[in-house]
Amino acid sequence: MSLNRLDNKQLTAFIPGTIVDVKVKVGQQVKQGEILVVLDAMKMHNRILAPMNTTVKEVNVKTGERVVKGFVMVVLD
Repeated sequence: MSLNRLDNKQLTAFIPGTIVDVKVKVGQQVKQGEILVVLDAMKMHNRILAPMNTTVKEVNVKTGERVVKGFVMVVLD
């Protein structure tokens, strides 16, 4: 999991990779530690977790999409 240090509500890709699964939708309530996105990078599945109890504001990725390092995948409310 990677959080933008200036705004912990933006979850960014910490490494280039491919989105394997998107587990959330806009408006969904999530709990701390819940899996939001699974990112495949270097043959490893990396689970991107909710850092707090919150609501999903934006989902900027879909399954099969390639992302670059720093790409904002999910924005939390």
